Amino acid sequence: MPKPLSVDERLEAQFSSWDIAPVPEIPDLLMTLRTNGTTITLFKDQVQQTFTAKVAQLEAKSIRLTLQDDSTEGDPFQMGGKVLCVGYGKDYALSFVANAAAAVNNILHISYPVKVYIHKGRMHERFALKVPISALWSKNNHELIFGDVMDISLGGFLGGMNVASFDDGTRTFQRGEIGQVTLTKPDGQKWLGSAELRRSDRITADKRDPEDIIGPINGFSLLGFAFLFKGTEQSLSLEKFLEGTLETL
Repeated sequence: MPKPLSVDERLEAQFSSWDIAPVPEIPDLLMTLRTNGTTITLFKDQVQQTFTAKVAQLEAKSIRLTLQDDSTEGDPFQMGGKVLCVGYGKDYALSFVANAAAAVNNILHISYPVKVYIHKGRMHERFALKVPISALWSKNNHELIFGDVMDISLGGFLGGMNVASFDDGTRTFQRGEIGQVTLTKPDGQKWLGSAELRRSDRITADKRDPEDIIGPINGFSLLGFAFLFKGTEQSLSLEKFLEGTLETL
């Protein structure tokens, strides 16, 4: 299984196309996160799991966050280290890298960022499809997943798609897996890129818990993928590929 993305790799893959906020505006932007009670998503080096937090206080030398996750015992924040912080507001989103001290209970102190990426406008739009699009996802040219795209979202690290794929219970999906994805229209046009598996929900006609079912499972899995773009050109190529195929939900 490929290693999870590092903080720097994720920043480059998903946020490098955002604008860089002017340095004098950074304190006001951070204050807005606290005033609005914006939930911040935290990514840590080589860790699949994401964490959430809220800005509790802007202190003299650090930003104090309150971790929202129920348990911090044994989690990576006990060791501190570099973190990627992403916050989505009503009119804009922010992302920045900071250094974190070791968490104490649910309190985490991070350094003030020297650079903040900003994306103005609506951050996350979800679209239904006007025409069918199929998706083929593969990891290291094997472990293929084929399915139908149910909807697509565009915007930052929430940009991605939901794919319905037949599931007979023989495969275990691991959150954080990264692979190559090919989207195909009915006329044969294709778009190639990378995507990270972020969610899997098994749907069956059997009302029992899927873990209690013995034998083949007749159903499908709804898989949530996040697009990983290698620069602005690739994200623009996806938008061009999708022209005329989407309608707002």
